[in-house]
Amino acid sequence: MNVPLTGPARRCRVVKAYQAEFPDPIAVEAGETIAVHVEKVSTWEQNPAWIWLWCTDQRGKSGWTPRNVIQMDVSGHSGTARVAYDARELTVVVGQELTIEREESGWLWCRDQQGKRGWVPISHVAV
Repeated sequence: MNVPLTGPARRCRVVKAYQAEFPDPIAVEAGETIAVHVEKVSTWEQNPAWIWLWCTDQRGKSGWTPRNVIQMDVSGHSGTARVAYDARELTVVVGQELTIEREESGWLWCRDQQGKRGWVPISHVAV
């Protein structure tokens, strides 16, 4: 889930550049039904707790979605979003300062100094 961090916002610094890969990513609202492509499952950075599923939203947008976000139906081919989720990534450069707003399955939802928000791999920043 997109888990908000408790306490004061944490800051981090980018130690490895990251280029957003998906220009038009999947985004779902809580309660929305999404298709799950069971043939396309991945663990992020070989961590078995960080499971990602390739999904398609009701607008036809596809993308990686954390398993934690989806309440699967009995068929395993679709599910319902437990919370709102936006797969937007943030392009960052080394040395850039970010504010961490939440964490999910090996990624951080961050805000840059210009106010842009998106996901950055945890392995690309130092807290």
